[in-house]
Formats: sequence, C-alpha cells, structure tokens
Amino acid sequence: MVALMFWIGLPMFAAFLLIRWLQKVSPIRPAADVAALFGSSPLPKKWFRAARRDAKGLASLGDFEKREQAVEAAYAGREAALRARLKAEFLVFDDAAALLEQVDS
Repeated sequence: MVALMFWIGLPMFAAFLLIRWLQKVSPIRPAADVAALFGSSPLPKKWFRAARRDAKGLASLGDFEKREQAVEAAYAGREAALRARLKAEFLVFDDAAALLEQVDS
C-alpha cells in the first residue's frame, strides 16, 4: 500500500502541483486584435462572443449568454462565407478572452 502511494500517488500529486504553478506563472495572453476587441466592448461574466477573422481583421458576430448560441452563430457565419467563397476564421471566446472553438471556411 505504501509502495502504491510512493510510485503512483506522489508523482501524480507532484504533476498536479506543477501544472497549477505553470498556469499561475505563465498566463495565456490573447492576440492583439482579440485584446483590442475585448477592450473596446467588455463582455459580462459567463457570456460568450463569436467573432470573424478575415483579411479585413477581427469583427464581432455578437455576444451570447450560452456557448451553444455563440457556436451556432460561428457556424452560420461559416456557411455564409462558404457560399460567398471567402476565406475566414470563426472564433468563439469566453468572458476571459480565451478561445473555445475555431472554425475555418
């Protein structure tokens, strides 16, 4: 039982602590255009934002209360871009500007 704790439990606990420390020390910073979009219009807590990035830059597709609604908006934008034969990325962000989903056309 003690060997199980030392060979399995202790390394797992050490890895858990290492991952938490790395997340704390090196936070993920959003891209400059994403930071500008969120800086110009902040998003309420627990909301989601769909955006479109193409040759013109990053443009918001709207803010949504549920993630599913934001994903549907991203896919609707993708379908419109495919019909128009345009190249674009459709992104879904949370309130902390973390990228949750990315769809290319």
